[in-house]
Amino acid sequence: MPETTGPLTAEQLAAISKLDTPTIANALEELNVRPRTEGFLRPEVRCISPVEGTVVGYAVTGLISARHRSPKALGRSDYWDAIVSIPAPRMVVLHDIDYPDSIGSYWGEVQGNTALGLGCVGAVTDGGVRDLKEAEEMGFPFWAREVMVSHGYVHALEFNVPIGIAGVLVRPGDLIAADIHGAIEIPIDVAPKLPAVAKMLVERESIVIKAAQASDASPATLAEAWGKASKIGAEQTY
Repeated sequence: MPETTGPLTAEQLAAISKLDTPTIANALEELNVRPRTEGFLRPEVRCISPVEGTVVGYAVTGLISARHRSPKALGRSDYWDAIVSIPAPRMVVLHDIDYPDSIGSYWGEVQGNTALGLGCVGAVTDGGVRDLKEAEEMGFPFWAREVMVSHGYVHALEFNVPIGIAGVLVRPGDLIAADIHGAIEIPIDVAPKLPAVAKMLVERESIVIKAAQASDASPATLAEAWGKASKIGAEQTY
């Protein structure tokens, strides 16, 4: 099956991947596209794997459960088809309906290799993950709420439907960025603007940081620095 083309170019995705998630959050705040308390996954979903930089992908969403067997469980081919229906690069984002009492991990060595082979760059879940050593060795990072031993009766119930995970509504194809801090959803219509806004924010912050690091730092010099920064739109939010 040919690759589905995503709304952003490879160059745009690469530029976003050079930004860490706090910088992405700051840039989205500057663009005022949503409340500052929305869009990022709550800290219960944390980075489990060693990662360098920011991983960016379009969301392959799903609902999973592990507590009981289910006649409604989807098959492996349903999962594979769901993955390739979303543009690459892909980030698998799964809501565990057993939450907050998750009992089995969907993610491990086999699923990690499968997702990696189908163009996925990582996995995000409010459930559990396991086989951490193998995941690290294959270079497939996890963001999860739990680390688990067993997969229980884990199975998928739906793929590529809107899901709620750690306080965020994620739809199939949404752009997700994740790093050591956590994960954030990026509205695709403003995504191309982020690198330029981030550059401006770095310039703004560097004025204050330089003043703070100076040997003669004082309330007066900091106030002067903030005044200079305000000329390029700084807001005293720190």
